Amino acid sequence: MRTTLSPPAALASFTLVNLDEVEATFVVRDLGLDAPQLLIDCSRLRCLRQLGVSYVVSQLLVLHQGGARVFLVNVDPVLHRCLRLLRLDTLFPLV
Repeated sequence: MRTTLSPPAALASFTLVNLDEVEATFVVRDLGLDAPQLLIDCSRLRCLRQLGVSYVVSQLLVLHQGGARVFLVNVDPVLHRCLRLLRLDTLFPLV
């Protein structure tokens, strides 16, 4: 079962994060918010192709452990299947 949220009315409350350009540990620390809502566009992640699904999943988990709510956009079938197999698809909902 695919977990999908309808697009939020106001995306202004989301911070777009590019995992190719920043490490997840710095994102949460630099935002300094109690529960930031992060939007990850997976369509152009070079790190997904170069470093693999395990790297992306580990970065998502670091963001989550730092207190961020992480939402994913444009998830390819391989990443989606891995998230589902790891039972992380409910932790990182698709928008």
